[in-house]
Amino acid sequence: MGDYSSSKQQRHGPFSHLYDQMFIPKVQPENEWKHEDNSVKMFHHLVESNNKKLELEMKNKENGLTDDDLNFIKKLIEGLKDPTEVQWSKIGRTEDKFFLFEIVANKTNGIDVDKFDYFARDCYHLGMKNNFDHLRFIQFARVIKVKKDGLNHICSRDKEVGNLYDMFYTRNCLHRRAYQHKVNKIIEYMIAEAFVKADEHIKIKGSRGKEFTLSTAIDDMEAYTKLTDHVFEQILELDEAKVPNSSSADLAEARKILERIISRDHYRFLGETKPRQVPTREKINGWKEELDQARQDDHDLEPILNPFTRETAEACRILSEAISGTLDSFRQPEKPTEERKRHWERELAAAVPDEGDGGVTLTAEDFVVLVTTFDYGMKDKDPINNVYFYNKRNPDKAFNITRDQVSKLLPACFSEQLIGVYSKKTDDQSVEAARNHFVKWCEDKGLPKAQYGEIATP
Repeated sequence: MGDYSSSKQQRHGPFSHLYDQMFIPKVQPENEWKHEDNSVKMFHHLVESNNKKLELEMKNKENGLTDDDLNFIKKLIEGLKDPTEVQWSKIGRTEDKFFLFEIVANKTNGIDVDKFDYFARDCYHLGMKNNFDHLRFIQFARVIKVKKDGLNHICSRDKEVGNLYDMFYTRNCLHRRAYQHKVNKIIEYMIAEAFVKADEHIKIKGSRGKEFTLSTAIDDMEAYTKLTDHVFEQILELDEAKVPNSSSADLAEARKILERIISRDHYRFLGETKPRQVPTREKINGWKEELDQARQDDHDLEPILNPFTRETAEACRILSEAISGTLDSFRQPEKPTEERKRHWERELAAAVPDEGDGGVTLTAEDFVVLVTTFDYGMKDKDPINNVYFYNKRNPDKAFNITRDQVSKLLPACFSEQLIGVYSKKTDDQSVEAARNHFVKWCEDKGLPKAQYGEIATP
């Protein structure tokens, strides 16, 4: 697990997800690159750069790596998104070994050693209790051939379903309290902003001596391996006099932003609001299943076991059929683009309260809008729906467990977005004026009332 975690960190850019989720979209808005895209390229580069040593190892019949082994390792890192589209002859393992691809990067339900590792590490350093016991999960893990798709899956004991919900709850808490905390998010934004201004002035030597910038280094693995968090200090120390054809204004602005972070003079949090929560496809399907159960008339309508009357059951039948007719046209909620967020910033500047600004002039450049998504790792879906279980009586038969079989107290919704707004001006008068703009903007948009405190944790 430790070796995997180290190799995973190597494929990140500076400051981890900040690089691919905030910086790259700003400088290459049409590029949908993610750090995972470079995972296999990075491994291939490591193999090539150590080819002599690997050749000797591969000649060793007992411990050597074959071409199949190398292809297998690459696919382990990448993960199998859709096993029905896999050409098994090209990934180094046969179809009966599908369960191996659920260990490192589990695309089936998200339960993998990556989470086991960072849960234990980050909960320890943050002083949080880790409710998930990965050793217990491993103890009860069992490989079973699933009848539904004919593949061997890692299955868990049925009594462990609560432990797995704890795992995803822990993930949610870590994101709320640390990874996507409002202060952390704005510091990440400011670092990305400094990276944009310094991008063309950071030169990294790559393969064949070619130079790459902070953003183009993703196209060359030799240059990419040299990208570290040291870029922060490098920008602070960069001397315009030694950088030919540089814009001293850009470098000065980049340094100024980073100096504000160091002195904790970061952009001020104005508040947050939530987009109107609309029923997800998953939730609508859940309603339909409950309605279908309620409309069944092949059993006695005993008040305690089934409190529905025949009239209510008939109403449920009508609702179920109406819902079925709308699912095909249902649209999934989309994550706002950079362009949409810039549009909201212009709207915020224009949302002048009725009582005025109190002599403060605010422009779109004075506002920052950040959208944060919290979920259980599979967007709006319940990941436990994709987990297979077995029971003590029949340990070789795999099955799913539905949420209502576990508890009615589990989440009904598995994804939500928060819109956070910040002010680049930090004097009290400007912050108060900007906050009033935000309140007016929420009213104009029909959004819930702005909240100003900490993000509430469940």
